[in-house]
Amino acid sequence: MELLQQYFQSSIGKKQIVALTGLMLIGFILGHLAGNLLIFKGPEALNAYAHKLASMRPAMYGVELALAGTFLLHICLTVYLFFYNNEARPIAYGYYQPTDRSISTRLMPYTGTLLAAFVIWHLLDFTFSDQTGTLSLVGKESLGLYGVVVNAFKIQWHSGLYILAMCAIGFHLTHGFQSFMQSLGLNHPKYTPVIKIISVFLGLAVAAIFSSIPLYVMFFARIP
Repeated sequence: MELLQQYFQSSIGKKQIVALTGLMLIGFILGHLAGNLLIFKGPEALNAYAHKLASMRPAMYGVELALAGTFLLHICLTVYLFFYNNEARPIAYGYYQPTDRSISTRLMPYTGTLLAAFVIWHLLDFTFSDQTGTLSLVGKESLGLYGVVVNAFKIQWHSGLYILAMCAIGFHLTHGFQSFMQSLGLNHPKYTPVIKIISVFLGLAVAAIFSSIPLYVMFFARIP
């Protein structure tokens, strides 16, 4: 028990927990993305998916609670480590020093803050919205969640903010995947270049596929 307590209190333990919770969130993001892609099949497919998830309640409340706990733990420990590292180096550099840190690493505080705000906005925008009310109307017909998504993404600034958030997710995933692999001890000249390639591909792919949804709605979707 004492060893376990020491592990959780150590900065290494906290970093590994951040990496593990980050990996769990990556799994959720990929699953969420798979469901969102049903919009390309039309309102029946996307609405059937939404109804299926709704029919799984109250069990889904447990899943959502665990996901929220993971998300909050990830954020809290990340913020703690950020300030801990700053306090460990209290004297700021007097001149610019080149760094080999990737752009995704340097942007982590900003992409993380943006994503935290986006999650709240996204939940209010889609999850907690009235999927049978006026926001779901396309013409005079209610198209459920599909209608809510289409009406939202037909607004250009709305789609623009969504795409910006997806770019932040891409950068965040790129750094997060590398950090997770490093926490497993795979920071080695033989493996690091491959890990970097995979992480960049993962970040770009997730950002691009998520962004394809508002772009499809704005330019290609045929509204029934």
